[in-house]
Amino acid sequence: MQRLPQAEYLGLGRQLAHLLGSCLEGASGNLLRELARAYDPSADEARISAEVFLFHRYLLMQSCVSVFPKAEVDHIVGGLCAALNERAKGLEFSLDRQQAMERMWQLRAAQFDRSFSQDRVQFLDEGSGPLHWQQTIVRFCQNVREVENPPNIWAGADGPSQAASRSVTAVIDHLMEALDEMNRLHFNEAV
Repeated sequence: MQRLPQAEYLGLGRQLAHLLGSCLEGASGNLLRELARAYDPSADEARISAEVFLFHRYLLMQSCVSVFPKAEVDHIVGGLCAALNERAKGLEFSLDRQQAMERMWQLRAAQFDRSFSQDRVQFLDEGSGPLHWQQTIVRFCQNVREVENPPNIWAGADGPSQAASRSVTAVIDHLMEALDEMNRLHFNEAV
């Protein structure tokens, strides 16, 4: 398979950044913010927004790995990183701040890998119940704030955690559909 020109990877990255933004501003982002506030009413709004961003970026990365040809994923993710850096230019982050943000991203991605992998197995099990992302959502809440005696976020029939779990399924479906179309258009492949 012949590589795309660098400009096309940047173009794909810009599309991915736009897709990420739509997730952050959509139901999933709002429901995760609501869950974070229910989990820790004293949580800082900036921290909540940062964790919602990192969570959705993780979901986007997992979707990219699932959809795009393996040989292309690193180039596509590089395009996304370049597109995110373009958007951050106006914020004038120092090199130290940029490096700290990258370290935080690496930490969060590693934290989510185990819980997401285990939850994904349950999600793919046809006999499982409607709440598939319990470990991943608990990890999200812990990232917002480590609480010594955390509340049972799964208590009750239809609380913020249940709504967040359903929204994760919906956002993954949305991402997979959009990425499948991008894959078809750019690499002539359909998943």
